[in-house]
Amino acid sequence: MSDDPASAGADPVGPGDPDDPREPAEGFPARDPRREHDDLIVNRVESTRSPEALRRLRTENEAIREGWVAAGVVLDPADRVLVVDLADRGWALPGGTALPDEPLASTVEREVREETGVAADAVRPHAIHDEVIAAADGPAADEASPAEAVPDTPFRVVHFELRATESTLPVDLAALGDDDETVRGVEWRECLPEGIYGGDWTERVYDRIVG
Repeated sequence: MSDDPASAGADPVGPGDPDDPREPAEGFPARDPRREHDDLIVNRVESTRSPEALRRLRTENEAIREGWVAAGVVLDPADRVLVVDLADRGWALPGGTALPDEPLASTVEREVREETGVAADAVRPHAIHDEVIAAADGPAADEASPAEAVPDTPFRVVHFELRATESTLPVDLAALGDDDETVRGVEWRECLPEGIYGGDWTERVYDRIVG
């Protein structure tokens, strides 16, 4: 798997569709916004990694380890969209990994502020990338050592709409991001830049929010 929230484009789901997300709330994890919102667009992905690669992801990748990421379409009063240029992925929507027990709306507000210096209030979630990563040879990848089997690993990216409460952009880019993240630029754009990280899925989320 990539932690790219747009590794595949999914069709919207709705009533009568076998992939309809409008299942009983108890069918979703506690943080899942589908417990409260039955109109999210959903990108469902099943992917595989070798047992060794999946084990490494679960250990070394913060987003995979925690299982929840929140990203935001941040709009200013003129409906310009906020984008951040990151060294490891280019132009992207701001966002990042949820802290343990942190509400996802708080996650996206915090990450927007940390990556861009812009204060914004979360309005609501609009979309979820819902991925399950499995060991390539199945749950019992190593039959000789069942204790070493790697369980299926869920990974979800929730996309929020946010409204900026302060649209002034920072001057000191070095103060943004964290130790393993280099921010090269922050801009307000009239629309998403070409080649936005996440591709078609990010475009779909943006179009859903701006109408």
